[in-house]
Amino acid sequence: MQRKLKISAESKAALRQFLAENEVDLGCRPVARREGDRTTTIGIADEAQVDQLVARASLGISIEILEAVPDTRSRLGLVSSGNRFLSGELPRGPGKKE
Repeated sequence: MQRKLKISAESKAALRQFLAENEVDLGCRPVARREGDRTTTIGIADEAQVDQLVARASLGISIEILEAVPDTRSRLGLVSSGNRFLSGELPRGPGKKE
C-alpha cells in the first residue's frame, strides 16, 4: 500500500537535494511551501520506500506519514465514462475540476 507523506527540511535546497537522491512520487505539480522555519512538500511512496526514506533522512529532514492512499483501481470506479460536462454543471467527486 502507498502512503501520503509530508517531507520537510530546514531549507529549500536541502529538501530539493533529498528528493533528488530518493524516489518519491511528487505528482504532476510538486509544490514546496514554507511552514514556519521549514520548507515542506507532499509526496507518495510505497511502504517499503517509506522505511528507506526514513533511514536515509539526514539531520534536518523529517518525514511524517499523513494517510494511506487507496488503490487507484477502486477509485477509478468513482469516475463515470460519459461526458460529465454535458449538463452544463460542474461534476462532483474526487479530483480537481479545471
